[in-house]
Amino acid sequence: MNENLRRYFYSLMTDAPAAQGLPAVRGLLSYLIKCLLGFFSMAYLCVEKGTFLLYKYNVLKSYRPKCKVISVGNITLGGTGKTPLVIAIARHLRDSGKKVAILSRGYRGEKGSKTSDEVELFRKHLPDIPVFIGRDRVATAKDAESRFVPHVLLLDDGFQHWRLKRDLDIVTINGKNPFGNGQLIPRGILREPESSLYRADVIIVTKGGPIPDEIRKINDKAEIFLSSYEAADTAGINGKKVAMVCAIGDPSSFEDTLLSLGAHIVRKFIFMDHHIYSASDVARMISETVTAGSDTIVTTEKDMVKLSRLVKGGEVKFEAVGIEMKIDNEEKFFGRLDSVFAGKI
Repeated sequence: MNENLRRYFYSLMTDAPAAQGLPAVRGLLSYLIKCLLGFFSMAYLCVEKGTFLLYKYNVLKSYRPKCKVISVGNITLGGTGKTPLVIAIARHLRDSGKKVAILSRGYRGEKGSKTSDEVELFRKHLPDIPVFIGRDRVATAKDAESRFVPHVLLLDDGFQHWRLKRDLDIVTINGKNPFGNGQLIPRGILREPESSLYRADVIIVTKGGPIPDEIRKINDKAEIFLSSYEAADTAGINGKKVAMVCAIGDPSSFEDTLLSLGAHIVRKFIFMDHHIYSASDVARMISETVTAGSDTIVTTEKDMVKLSRLVKGGEVKFEAVGIEMKIDNEEKFFGRLDSVFAGKI
């Protein structure tokens, strides 16, 4: 889909175009499109609820792996911090002596690629942990069991996946924008109604608190943790003029990170989540960065996976800033993970 068209529809879905420099969505046509999207949201809800009930009452069967399964998911589109959380969990379980395998759907990678930005980050930060890729999670789980014999499978983006039974459901919530405009996709960013949080065992509120009151009202049994991101100035951007580029679900959080590191942002290139960069994108960024008086473009690790294939050196350097998730009361959180193996759940 054309980038401008994606931005327009995202504006309709969020009702907050100013937040990401999105186009205004006023006028009769936009109103009619919103009504149409609202109709499709109701249809989506019927399908989603129907599928859930079919699995709940065993009309459709779920597969129970021989090992433990921990799912990390969300109820909104993009920008909730699942990837750094999966990395943190995998490290802890590995360091605790567990054989860990990650199951990833591997969607929206480069054209012609069977992988994705998230998978590349898993492989970069967790080179000793296998990642099994495929839309059929049951097939990838069985493949992992037969080839690797893990103690635990980490199911990336698994909250809405009913075919695979799990021992722990962890859900990430963007503390700055928990539920968007409260509408289901395609009219909003919710993948499920807010009420679906009652199924979560653990809820991680990312990108700042406090914990939204709605969460405690929906689920007073889940353990809820606040989290934040920690970045190191490995690129040496403190006090430096830089341009920023990102194609992530929450670009404002990346901008906040750069500002916290002391960067002086002179130009911003913000693309839609999972944008596939082109050579012309890179050429434009380089030209406008030089014009703005900078020789450095800073991006996320996830974006650098795609940009590195297009960048060939020159007068402008591309640097990536990595982040790690820090969980408040992490000893209690990791203890909750460990309890899966101690039979305490």
